[in-house]
Amino acid sequence: MPPSPSPSLLWPCYDPRTLPPSTPPLTPPTAPGAPTVVQTANNYVTLRWGAASDPDGLACYQVYEDRNGTQAKVATFGPDVTQGTFTVSWPPTGTPSRIATLYVVAVDRWGADSPPSPTVQATIYNDLPPSPTPSPTPTYLDACHVSYHTYNWFGGMTAYVTISNTGSIPITWWRLTFAFPDSRQRLTNGWEAEWSQSGQMVNAAPLAYNRNIAPGGAVTLGFNGTNGGVDPAPTVFQLNGLICR
Repeated sequence: MPPSPSPSLLWPCYDPRTLPPSTPPLTPPTAPGAPTVVQTANNYVTLRWGAASDPDGLACYQVYEDRNGTQAKVATFGPDVTQGTFTVSWPPTGTPSRIATLYVVAVDRWGADSPPSPTVQATIYNDLPPSPTPSPTPTYLDACHVSYHTYNWFGGMTAYVTISNTGSIPITWWRLTFAFPDSRQRLTNGWEAEWSQSGQMVNAAPLAYNRNIAPGGAVTLGFNGTNGGVDPAPTVFQLNGLICR
């Protein structure tokens, strides 16, 4: 939650542009001490600075932002305040952040300005969340179906995988891929396909005599493996890179 602006943010202060200074000689206030950024939250800035002095008495402190050579007053505080919270403008739309260059000027009760304090920079971050990257829509192959059945014994399994062509055109030079859910599931040997495993990914490539699956047809493959006593079934099967329903 961002801090609230200081109560003295709207402190009335003499402005040398509307109230002429007293008859010369006039002693302006000393420059405020170098400001430091205490906190930034959203577009709120809390600034602390060293006190100025003036023989005629201070009227206020004014905080300015240097906007590429244009001096913009962003806050006014009472003469006894040396730390205050105020707001500055947000970064432009689509920009993650911007830097606000700030300084403090003391004004005495006759409207005389002090020299400016040294500047300090506050980084303002745009709090708008980035647009989420849409998840890619899975691509399905409607013309195939895969069934997976296993027979388990202690520490091992035999699996049968059937690929069915449910479409109206032949499936040629198919390649089946799926992932074992558990890292302890390991392929040892198989039949009716050229089997391989990398990490938890399993691949099966056709043999010369079963590389084509006619419409309404099916091929059944199988393999043996070890599983460390656990054997969850794969949940997604891909044929030639597309998910079988």
